[in-house]
Amino acid sequence: MRVFGTMVALHGTRELSLGAPRHRALLGLLMVRLNQVVPVPQLIEELWGDRPPRRPTAALHTYICHLRRALSFGARPGGPSMLVRHQAPGYVLALDPDQVDAHQFERLVIQARRDMAAQDHRVAQDRLSAALALWRGTPYLELVDYAPMAEESARLEQARLTAVELHAEASLALGENDAVVARLHPEAQRHPTRECLIAYLMTGLYRLGRQADALRLFERTRAHLAEELGVDAGVELQRIHAAILRHELPFGDRAATRVEVTAGEDRADAAAPPQAEHPTAGGHEDVVTCDARTARSALSHERAEPGAGAAVPHSAGVPHGAGVPHTAGVPHGAGVLHSAGVPHGAGVPHTLTSLPFVGRTYELAVLGAWADAALSGEGGLAAVTGQSGIGKTELTMEVTRGAREAGHEVIGVSCRGKDGPAYGVWARILRQLSHTRPEAFRTVSARYSRLLGGLLSDVPSDAAEDVQPPLQAPFLVEDAVCAILVPLARQKPFLLVLDDLQSADYSSLNLLHLLTCRLPEVPLGVLVASADPRPAAESTPRTALDHLLGSARTLTLRLGGLSEQAVAALVATHVDADVDAEATLALHQRSGGSPYALRRLLSLA
Repeated sequence: MRVFGTMVALHGTRELSLGAPRHRALLGLLMVRLNQVVPVPQLIEELWGDRPPRRPTAALHTYICHLRRALSFGARPGGPSMLVRHQAPGYVLALDPDQVDAHQFERLVIQARRDMAAQDHRVAQDRLSAALALWRGTPYLELVDYAPMAEESARLEQARLTAVELHAEASLALGENDAVVARLHPEAQRHPTRECLIAYLMTGLYRLGRQADALRLFERTRAHLAEELGVDAGVELQRIHAAILRHELPFGDRAATRVEVTAGEDRADAAAPPQAEHPTAGGHEDVVTCDARTARSALSHERAEPGAGAAVPHSAGVPHGAGVPHTAGVPHGAGVLHSAGVPHGAGVPHTLTSLPFVGRTYELAVLGAWADAALSGEGGLAAVTGQSGIGKTELTMEVTRGAREAGHEVIGVSCRGKDGPAYGVWARILRQLSHTRPEAFRTVSARYSRLLGGLLSDVPSDAAEDVQPPLQAPFLVEDAVCAILVPLARQKPFLLVLDDLQSADYSSLNLLHLLTCRLPEVPLGVLVASADPRPAAESTPRTALDHLLGSARTLTLRLGGLSEQAVAALVATHVDADVDAEATLALHQRSGGSPYALRRLLSLA
């Protein structure tokens, strides 16, 4: 007997005719309680619901007779009645469970579980392959309008997913990563909230060198869970995600080619690289490893030679392709610390208006993967937060550099000027797009010219603050701006970078919230830098900024202070003398790992 797909009764290789749909439904009702007595009143209710025939018991008996004749070729010695029997207070289908594909399937899965517990992965994989080969489609396909069959069909589907996950676990243990990815990819599309399945697929992708794809899958799953169920990703899935970011995920039987990567050091010559800072707390040390290909993808740039000028942001808060200085490790040797924290007589030959970028390896990896996903059609909002001077703008500039070097367009603005006109931030964004894509912008914005008024005026970007758009219908204005940005992104992906978001006007924040609701499936990324949101208080209503930064859709990274190793690397690039460990520790403690505070200390040397 087959219940996977359309229900089929077989005698040898011959398919038996089961008759009309309700006759088949009666067999299904008995099948889901195989070898169990189903009372007559229950069968009547499940077959006809609230519209039974005039004489329901007689009608049921007629159906039983039809069913017995249909199954007569499958009866054991003693006649056809041996399969469908009357047994007070109802009827029972007496059949060996091993003659039913669903029971064979579940028996194989149970045996495979025992094999997995015994670490016999090859045998478990073979059993699970045999079990999944029995699956021919949705169980009781033509009978799911009947509640008992619908419930059993759903239960068996969950059992199938469990078998798929067990098969993936066994295959990963055997190093068959290609097969895992091939099997799980369509399953993940059909079951985007199945976290165990997603975890195995992420592991397979990572082992194939597709770290960015694994991270994109996590972010898509996290957003889907938040949007559909209002929950965050589970602890285990988050653990897998963190392990992939840090290249700490075991590779099973397959050897991993790994290279130590630390910000600010020449990887080719490094013998003992400094440790990178932890993403959530200043000074915490964490070794970050990744293969060379992933490192290039995550960091998205190569550092310049020592002495190169640091990138200086323009008014939009985005660098103009200038090189970022290379940062070396701390030279060996002793130094004498004076009150400013640097050796006496040490020169400070390089300008201190900015410092080279070091120490944010983890954050760059996360944001690099996010940007790849956003610009590949899975748009979203990422936020970098932290106290003033901690390096938020510098981190977003590094991500910006990588996006530009990958050939993507970047539109960057500063949100300073909170007392400016409503939508002042978006006025500057629209003007930049109108200059970089004049024809495309003119086409998509033409129908909104009357509504948006001053926002689309052809004036220099530095005069944007003088423009006051119409406020009679704020939602229509916000909707129109989104209706311009989305098709432009679909024509050619781009990255929006908003610095000092905490200074944006209320209307601009509302527009950003509306845009983020439309970003899934759009190749548009929005990267923002903002001061820490206010501490939550019951008596204080949440602001538009609080809602944005606290949304489940937002990927938020809070920057802590730089590690002692990163501070040492920065000092070494600016001080023409050896600096010992004691001096470095003092600078780290006095600056709290803040690049701004460190810059002030060095300027006093």
